[in-house]
Amino acid sequence: MKRTLSIAILLLLLNLVASQIFDPNVLQNPCISQNTCRDCIQTKGCAWCLQPPSDQFSNDQPRCFQPSLSDYDRCPEEFTWNPDNEQRIVIERALSRSSAAGISGGGYEEGAYVEEGYSGSSSYQGHYHEEHGASGSYGASGHRHIVQISPQRMNLKLRINEAHRISFRYARAEDYPVDLYYLMDLSKSMEDDKEKLSKLGDLLAETMTNITRNFRLGFGSFVDKVLMPYVSTVPKK
Repeated sequence: MKRTLSIAILLLLLNLVASQIFDPNVLQNPCISQNTCRDCIQTKGCAWCLQPPSDQFSNDQPRCFQPSLSDYDRCPEEFTWNPDNEQRIVIERALSRSSAAGISGGGYEEGAYVEEGYSGSSSYQGHYHEEHGASGSYGASGHRHIVQISPQRMNLKLRINEAHRISFRYARAEDYPVDLYYLMDLSKSMEDDKEKLSKLGDLLAETMTNITRNFRLGFGSFVDKVLMPYVSTVPKK
């Protein structure tokens, strides 16, 4: 008798657990099983109802719900807590563009930058600030203000499992300053390589001008041998 009763209780418990796990409402609406505001807003697509208990809304009703469901209208909009992803652009300097001086001397102009706040997907507010010294000439050794990607810095506040798209603008700056420095071993064993580099020097400079007109080419040398003699002792060389 006791064994039969134990089996019956076990089957009842298994039935209850299975009904919770395979409840179609829970599978289709994961918000139903969330009992706290924290768990609710950490669940994708869920919102929390902050409405105080009343004749139309009791504590027994679930407060976590899916706003996307058209048949749910029990929680007024002013009591619905459904935070969106927040994005605030901190620094957004304009992309650099080659100036008239840049054609001959590698100068660049830099526009103003924008600091703006962004929340959700429908509204934003921004302020336009003119940066002091917004334009100037920067040679190959002073290109710290050249901007090729915008915005440069932003703050994000994201919900768990909520996708958020960030848009960037990119443009390769014209005549971006490039310094190419060729360091070569000038010991006797590298003589043939030195001759080859001398012949290719003009071709190398011409090829680089297809990439940027603000180009400087430099050469350096060193000797990798520290003891006498400084040349190869092989007779045939």
